[in-house]
This record gives sequence, C-alpha cells and structure tokens, in this order.
Amino acid sequence: MKERHPGIPVIAFPREAGERYIGFAKATGADCVALDNSISAEWAAEHVQSGGCVQGNLDPRHMVTGGQELETEAQRITRALRGGPHIFNLGHGITPDADPDNVARMIEAVRSA
Repeated sequence: MKERHPGIPVIAFPREAGERYIGFAKATGADCVALDNSISAEWAAEHVQSGGCVQGNLDPRHMVTGGQELETEAQRITRALRGGPHIFNLGHGITPDADPDNVARMIEAVRSA
C-alpha cells in the first residue's frame, strides 16, 4: 500500500495482539496502530504510543449500555493517551444495537476530558 500510495496514512489493526502491539507500527510501516479493548489505554500509552500514533480503544459495549461507565471510560482513555498522537475510537466496530444517544454521550465525554 505504501509503495503505491506513499502519501496516504495507513492505520493497521492487529486485533487482540497483546504484547505484539509493541513495535508493530515500526515492523509494518503503519502510520498508526488501532487498539482493541483487550489492553488498557495506560499500557498502550507506555508501550505502543511511544512509537507513534494510536487509535482506539473504548469497548464497543458502552455504545449499547451507556451510562456513567461510558463517560468514565471515554475520559479515562482520553486522559491516558493525551501524551501523544491519539485518534479516539472504539476498540472494534459499532454494533447494530448501539444507541445513537450513547454515541453523542461518548463524544461529549471525550470533549470534556
């Protein structure tokens, strides 16, 4: 991909990679590493974000369940990863049973962190 389109940023998603997230961007040439919710944002800040951009890692179940836990987790992730490049996102895709009101609540939580 990078050979054909060198100016286009690539986000790679090595789902459930655990310890293998460490050094993944450098080994693959990815510009950013998408994180699932199997690791903590604090661990990712120390071991992955030090190598560049990260994306993620809110558990998508929060888009269904909502509530204070959604806000708390979104803010925790935002704060943990504020020391480097971070694209806030879910740790995996949004599910059909997600409540659109919870998406709005998540955005507000991230903005207020």
